[in-house]
Amino acid sequence: MSNWKSRALLMRLAIPAVLLTAGAAATGLSLPGTAGAALPESATQCAGFLAKDSGGAAAGEPNLLDYTFHCSTPISAYTLLINRVSSDGDNIDDYSPSANVVYPTPYPIDPSDAGTVSTSVSVNCGGEIPSDGINCYGSNGSAGTDVPAYDLVEGSVDPTAQYCSYLPKGAKPGTPAVPRAIVEVVVTDDTGAQDGPFELTPNTRCPKVAAVVPTPKKRKKTKSKKSKPKPKKSKSKK
Repeated sequence: MSNWKSRALLMRLAIPAVLLTAGAAATGLSLPGTAGAALPESATQCAGFLAKDSGGAAAGEPNLLDYTFHCSTPISAYTLLINRVSSDGDNIDDYSPSANVVYPTPYPIDPSDAGTVSTSVSVNCGGEIPSDGINCYGSNGSAGTDVPAYDLVEGSVDPTAQYCSYLPKGAKPGTPAVPRAIVEVVVTDDTGAQDGPFELTPNTRCPKVAAVVPTPKKRKKTKSKKSKPKPKKSKSKK
């Protein structure tokens, strides 16, 4: 989430809270349910990576990304966000409506299940497009709706532009390069506490791109060399 969006959200939350607190103090009333109430704390840690989908180009989605992550505690839901430094608010073009839960490798509970898709938990995703994020949640699980700790969540998301930084086509010299995307997940653990965002990093490095569109180099005009006239042969006297 961009800084200005975060500040705007904090202002929207802080101003009503200040007014509500001030009103309560003026009337001598205490707010019910606030004394001694503790918000759930989450110690969840998550990590993951991104990979370019090998079949994206053939499917007409050259920007398609596959994402994979796991967390240290069970999670019931997550939000995946895509932002850029200079964002227009519409960085997601499409996404998969579901994600797989994959048993980790090694898998001590049942080694034969290592690396296979879970049959006990599934994930559903939804959201508006274009947008900057989608919401996903565990469902239809015989073992509950939570994704177990360290199980891998695998899904795909299609950015409106390529992940890596690039120079906009047809732009004037000096136009800044479009920065690379930032893909993050915010998770909700099995206590209802949220943690993150955790950035998902690409599994391959992005190519280096110039900071701005370069000015085309002027071609030097080469002077055409005139051929020297051949010397005339002198006629020999008889």
